[in-house]
Amino acid sequence: MNWDDLKLIDAAARMRSLSGAARALNLSQPQLSRRLKSFEDRVGARLFDRTPTGLKPTEAGLRLIPLAADMRKNADAASRVLPDLSGSALKVVRVAVDEVRARILTDKFADLNALLEGVELEIISSHLHANHQTRGIELQIRNCLPETDTLVFRKVGDVAYGVYASKNYVSGHPAALREQRYKECAWLGFAPDDLWYPAQVRWMEDKHIVRPKMRTNTMTTLMNMTAAGSGLALLPVFMGNAHPDLVALTGALPELTNPEHIIVHRDVRREPAVRKAIDAIARVYKDMAARLTGTDEPVSIQAAE
Repeated sequence: MNWDDLKLIDAAARMRSLSGAARALNLSQPQLSRRLKSFEDRVGARLFDRTPTGLKPTEAGLRLIPLAADMRKNADAASRVLPDLSGSALKVVRVAVDEVRARILTDKFADLNALLEGVELEIISSHLHANHQTRGIELQIRNCLPETDTLVFRKVGDVAYGVYASKNYVSGHPAALREQRYKECAWLGFAPDDLWYPAQVRWMEDKHIVRPKMRTNTMTTLMNMTAAGSGLALLPVFMGNAHPDLVALTGALPELTNPEHIIVHRDVRREPAVRKAIDAIARVYKDMAARLTGTDEPVSIQAAE
């Protein structure tokens, strides 16, 4: 059974004639008559008696007509609500990011804002995996993949890291320019927590770098410490290359070039505002791809004289 069938019953009951019902439904009378008879044959009951004064509901018809009328009223109510639904749809999209991804989004804020076309974006600072089940966050950007099939992801680009130091530190510590940098230079590191830059921590361990005496869990603090001349550090190349006081010692490291994914709940992905936000963020990553991987322009790598 479908609503189109019940429309016939409702119109026939209200108009009390086949011709009136046909006009109400914008059908020809023969077409309506055939469809009504076909429906009666399917349910195995006659719903109307054809009398000289018009259609008269049978006992079976009297049971079905009120239900068809209720469906019409609900359909009419839905039609009245439809024009307002776009106004009540999700307009604010919250995206959880660490400070590196926040920097990517804010560096291209004007472009991002133009692409969002009226959708408001709230950037929530967090290193923690977002709980998408509570719907407190719509999107999250991270390099690891979701752990549950209720979440889906879209790769939007790559971010590369390299070794940097301040100009003053390099001038006072020539070893920074050579392979001896791993054993003879002071290094800045990351807080010992798997949530904060685990790939970078493993890389430093593989290089047998002495445990850094200055550590942090935010990349912006690490960059500031490096610029102040406190030692060498791993930084995103798009941040390090843009800093006037920093020197690139290695360039982008392939082993520390990681994919970036937008994570979203399957159900939330259907929201038009969420889809628009995902597309806008993906476009920003695409436009910044060369900067994020260090291939936008040759970077002068400081070398030993």
